[in-house]
Amino acid sequence: MSAKLYLCGMSLDKEPTVTDTLEAIKALREELVSVKDELSSCKGEVSRLNRNNTHLVVENKSLKAEVARLMAEIEELGGSKVEKDSTNSSVPPTQQSIAGQAALRTRSLREPSGRPSGGQKGHAGHELAKTDNPAKLEDHRVRICPHCGAVIPEDAEQVCTMTTQVIDIAGILVEPEVTEHRRYTAVCPYCHGKAHAKLPGGNSKKTSYGPKLQALVIYLSVAQSVTFDRIAETMRDVFCVKSFSEGTVKNILERNARKAQPVYTALLEYIGKEEAAGMDETGVYINKLLCWFWCLQCEKYCYVFADRSRGIKALEEHGILPYLKRLILYTDRHSTYFTLEVSGHQVCLAHLLRNLQYLCDINKEQQWAGSVQELLRNAIHTWNENKCGVPGTEVRKSFEKRMDRLLDEDVGRYGKEFQALQNGMILCKDYLFTFLDHEGVPHHNNSSEGAIRILKVKTKVSGGFRTQAGADQYACFHSILETAKRNGKSKFGTLYQLIIEDNPNSSFIETMTS
Repeated sequence: MSAKLYLCGMSLDKEPTVTDTLEAIKALREELVSVKDELSSCKGEVSRLNRNNTHLVVENKSLKAEVARLMAEIEELGGSKVEKDSTNSSVPPTQQSIAGQAALRTRSLREPSGRPSGGQKGHAGHELAKTDNPAKLEDHRVRICPHCGAVIPEDAEQVCTMTTQVIDIAGILVEPEVTEHRRYTAVCPYCHGKAHAKLPGGNSKKTSYGPKLQALVIYLSVAQSVTFDRIAETMRDVFCVKSFSEGTVKNILERNARKAQPVYTALLEYIGKEEAAGMDETGVYINKLLCWFWCLQCEKYCYVFADRSRGIKALEEHGILPYLKRLILYTDRHSTYFTLEVSGHQVCLAHLLRNLQYLCDINKEQQWAGSVQELLRNAIHTWNENKCGVPGTEVRKSFEKRMDRLLDEDVGRYGKEFQALQNGMILCKDYLFTFLDHEGVPHHNNSSEGAIRILKVKTKVSGGFRTQAGADQYACFHSILETAKRNGKSKFGTLYQLIIEDNPNSSFIETMTS
């Protein structure tokens, strides 16, 4: 059997000679030299690429630093994070972010002058002129002497010492009605003191607007969220009130908000006497800053206020804390509410049911979220079915035990959303079923949310409030109107009564709720 020898890719069928072996070794040596040359060339190329890479790394680091510097410069110039909107693209306003919509509504192409808005100091003012032909004349004579309390005789001489005129709306597309009020002065025959009759709206000689017109302005601004310019246009076009301006709207709101302040403040005292009340808050921009409108309400009364803080500081500055001590507070799970000194808590179950529904949607295999939902719904059903009073403490404890077992389950395996909700419910587990043994405590906070939902409408219409004073005026009127609504009273009628009263106070609330 012949052996084969393979050298340098050649097959030899016969025994190799010395010459053949030397030739093979020579070929191998030449091949080795060629490989060495090629390896040396590759090493040179690698060295060159390494040098280039080092250069690129240094250059990249330098470019990153330059980009960071330029971004910082752009941010200083106010051009960072440029967002496409309806002014620089075809994006419709409804698809912009909420912040973008708010900025767009308050953006102006005019350069700021540095002066406050409105009439400037020293400018020529304007006031309502008196007419020579008023539709009505009303005489106001002295009846009682303010000095000694004696009755002024009807035949005593009285002299007209001042006149004023009141312009009020008379109807749609009807010229306003002008009423002239004449103030008389008499000398008391008993103490000889000079006595003046009282005029509606005070002793001002200026022409003013009547209570129906003022009530309508406040109603449109607060209850219907109409902007100042549209209110002024409505007064001019619909009710034929000439020269009615946005400044007049502002003045009417300011003047009547001061007048309504005692009523607004007294609402807190009435709420503080109730067994339970709800609280909620919503974000609104005031002078381009995100602030918060807070609501404290119960079945009959509502109190709303605005503050820059969403924490307990807001409640301290507005003097809310003393009125909460005897209340059971029903709220969402905002942490501030659980730091308050109150009689008890009830967590809004409507919020929790929605949160649990989300967990059911993202993981349809698990049973935990559905079980908690079913337990909460059973508690609500038990409360609804109980026609006399409330189910009682024993029923509440029974539901709490069942809830404890569900909260002890290991839900971390389902995901972080499950664990986060379970942890949150554990923190407030003592406040889940308070409504079962406390009459007047609902299982939800819908009434609080409804009381301040109108603020979202107003934000969409007008973009927020320009000043804190404007927000405070709105809170004052909205609190009174919401209270009137809860007691079946007309919002417009309530405003009219508020305006015609000389000095409205806490007794006005009794009128609203009677």
